[in-house]
Amino acid sequence: MLSAVQVLVMSNRSDEVTESRDTDDLLEETDRLLSDAGFEAADAEPSPSAATDQSDVAAGAAHDRESTTASSRLAGLRSWLAVDTYFSPKAFVAFVLLLGAGLFAGATVIPIAGRIIGILGVAFTIGLLSSKRRYLELTAAGTAVGAVSAVASHAFLAVAGSFQAVVAVGVTVGLVASLVGYYFGRDLRDGLTREI
Repeated sequence: MLSAVQVLVMSNRSDEVTESRDTDDLLEETDRLLSDAGFEAADAEPSPSAATDQSDVAAGAAHDRESTTASSRLAGLRSWLAVDTYFSPKAFVAFVLLLGAGLFAGATVIPIAGRIIGILGVAFTIGLLSSKRRYLELTAAGTAVGAVSAVASHAFLAVAGSFQAVVAVGVTVGLVASLVGYYFGRDLRDGLTREI
């Protein structure tokens, strides 16, 4: 007996000659093929062994559907829980390095508020040049760089007992500077690339 794939492949061949047959011949051949496969004709009662085989086939098909459904649900859950779907560690590390360089350059060039301007300028440039939205990575990098910079700059205050206040100010300044810079960079990019 031929499988459905073999029949499909054979029917696609152009070198085969098809013959026309009347409906009665086709029905007789179908009944013969079904009886050879263990199925009875529709008007006859199925034998107990055929009924058992049919129920086994139906149970197997139901089990396959359930396992396929369960695996597709788990695949959807796995893709939903995947870290790289919402957060890119490579982009985070790159942004930490870039924002750190901007913070250092800003503090070197401008003595007052240079660190904030450095973070803001680098975040603006990243927003202007990047095509993907990376708000989560950039704000996490901005907060990390801001916290480390604040603790390093005000180590005496941090050791003296105001560690939480120093870290809170550093995190807030890093968050606001990186978020504002990135937002305005993306906004300018959107304005420049949008058709009028």
